[in-house]
Order: sequence, then C-alpha cells, then structure tokens
Amino acid sequence: MESIPYLPDVTLCAIDCVNPVQALRALDLSGLQCRFGDVLFLSDTASQYQLAGCRMQVISRIGSVAEYSRFVLKELGHHIRTGHVLLVQWDGYIINPHSWRSGFLEYDYIGAPWGWYQDAHRVGNGGFSLRSRRLLDALLDEEIVDLDPEDEAIGRRYRTLLESKYGIRFAPDDIAEAFSFETIAPKGNPFGFHGLFNMWTVLPLDKLNGFVSALAASSVASPQYLQLCRNYVELGCMEEATILLNRRLEIIPDDSDAGKLLAALASPHAGIPPTQSMLGRNDPCPCGSGKRYKLCCGAISEHRPAATPLPAGQIGFILHNAMAHHHAGRLAEAEAGYRLVLEHKPKHATALQYLGVLAGQRGDPVRAQQLNRQALDLRSYLADFHINLGMCLRLQGRLQEARDCHSNVLALRPDDASPL
Repeated sequence: MESIPYLPDVTLCAIDCVNPVQALRALDLSGLQCRFGDVLFLSDTASQYQLAGCRMQVISRIGSVAEYSRFVLKELGHHIRTGHVLLVQWDGYIINPHSWRSGFLEYDYIGAPWGWYQDAHRVGNGGFSLRSRRLLDALLDEEIVDLDPEDEAIGRRYRTLLESKYGIRFAPDDIAEAFSFETIAPKGNPFGFHGLFNMWTVLPLDKLNGFVSALAASSVASPQYLQLCRNYVELGCMEEATILLNRRLEIIPDDSDAGKLLAALASPHAGIPPTQSMLGRNDPCPCGSGKRYKLCCGAISEHRPAATPLPAGQIGFILHNAMAHHHAGRLAEAEAGYRLVLEHKPKHATALQYLGVLAGQRGDPVRAQQLNRQALDLRSYLADFHINLGMCLRLQGRLQEARDCHSNVLALRPDDASPL
C-alpha cells in the first residue's frame, strides 16, 4: 500500500468562526491524506469540537473578511510552531495527496494563480495556501497596513517589499498551478483546490445534502453558492442542482435567479441546460471575487487561447466547456467536447444525453434515440432523459413508444402535463 506524504515541519491549519463544522471537515479530509507535524483549528467556538490529533485554539470571534485578513497577516504567526503552515478553508483542501512535492517547501508563499491578472504577480489565492515561518514574521512589518484581502496584500500590494526587504520567495506560476487551482481550470492533478464554485469537481452526491445543510446562511446566500448551483445545472446534474437550489430558496425565498433555475429543472423541455443570463462586463463576477466580470473571469476568457485543450483527467471541466459551446450554438465544438468526455468515460450519462440532443438538432432522430437510450440505461430516474427519448421516437413516427416514454415521465414527475 502506497504511503501518504509525511510533512513533519508543516502545520495544517484552518481559521473559521462562520462555518466551523465545514472547516473541521476540510481539516479532517486533508489530515487523512497527508501526515503533518501539527494540526490546528482556530475559532471562537473551537472548545466545542473535537478532532483527533488537532489542537483546538479559542480566539476572539472573526466576523468579516477584513477581520480575517487582519488575523491571518498579524496574528496567525503566534500560533504556528513549524517552518511552514498549510492554510485550508471550508471550501478548499487537499484532493491529490500524491501531487505533493518536497520542492513546495523551497518557497515562502504558494497559492493558486489569479486568472484575472496577466503580469508577473499572479501568485496567488490564500484560501488554500502554503506559507513559511519567514513570511509570517515578515508580515509583522509596520509598513504593511493595507490588509484586506490578505492574499492580495501578500501577493500584490506588498510583494515587492517582502521580496526586497526580507528575501521572501514566491512560487512561479507553474509551481503554483501544480499546487492548487481556483478560477483557472486545473492542469493535471493539483495538490489542492479552493472555491465553493469548484465543489462540483470534488464533492460526491451522497455527501452533498449534509454539506449544504451545515453551511451558514451567509455562505448559502453568497454569489459563489449560486455559481455552484449554475455549474450543476449546466452539467445536467439535476439531483445535485435541486438540492442546492432548494437550500438557497430556504435562505432567500425571493431569489429570482434561484427560482428560475429550479423552475427550469422542472421544465418539460430538456434541450440545452439553462444557464444564467449573459453577464455584462461591469456586472459582479459570479466567481465571488468581488471584482467586476471584465476584471476577473471575463479577463481570463479574453486571455485564454481559444484552442487550448483542457486536461484529459478533468472530465467535469471538459464537459462544462462542451456544454458552453452547445448553449452558444457552436455544435462542432460541443460535439468534440462530448466525444472527448466519452473517450475517457464511455458511460458518462450526461455526455451521452447531450450528444443525443445534438444529434436531434442535426436532424438525425435515429442516432439521437440510440444515444438517449444509452443515457437512460445509466440514469433511468431522470425524467428529462425520458422526455428527450420520447421526442426522438415521435419524430420517427413511433407514437406508442413515445407515449410509453411520457408514462415514464409522469411516474417520475406526476405534475408534468406536457404531451410528447
């Protein structure tokens, strides 16, 4: 049995006064995948929890991003006993332990590169980040006063000072990409990740309900949460999307975006999965960075070469990209993406389903029917799959079989009154 990485001079640490249960989950998941010299949980409610091998340290309540930034930059160092600290958050933790490199410890700061910057200061995101003792001490410098957000204070506003005055070493982009991903699609299998909107890539369905139920209301109301809902919808993951959207509407009953998405899931028309309305360049970016879209993920899209292939191991990202093409009417690009997914995962029901939709759009109901039947063999519990198959059969004049499909739809979704 392959051993897990042992990091004796690294502290695994989470700081959380809002989602403590989920932060402890992130610590637990990370601690199961690597052995650390120390494990530390800092929270105003730390004494109420237990996690084997973890130090529980009570601190004053942190109730805002600004307070979190001040604590991380000016107080975290007082609690760290090792040469480095791996800072995780409830929405960012280790996912590929064997992608750990001992060379990571040669740097004082590593975080996922920011996609919205194109200069030499792109490293990086603090939500899943590695920081050295030297950096923690250097951050106490009295010149460092503009603290929020803390990762940009380190990686941009005071990076030159930290490098010139203290010799702080920032990881180059390629090392940072191997370490973690956030707003840029992962290359290969990074050690960790950050971002609630990326949770669809790592969270299994059987864990989703418990995860969502334990989230603080403020997190459920966040733009990152709504983006996660949209990601599930666009990927055709109806069950997952329904769980998230129902929870969102519990917290914000009049949320029109969530309401429209949930209504779309119940629509008798499967077609292309519904997505958000077109973002304006000055709208808030849906990734939740707080930046305008044109300065965030919009900028990423403009700078990413159109033909850059996504990593074959990241099936979800390949599918998401194909569906975006499909929604935009770029059928050739969409088909190429669906087929790439099926090359790596031949029984991917969603890819089969939308490849069938595409065949129907191209006037080939026989091929569409074949693909939809394959998808139904894998996910017979999804009403929309039966609807699409029924439409294909109807186009072939096979009306009784189409009516049988409609009966299956009614069994799964009794309030569906649309004829096939």
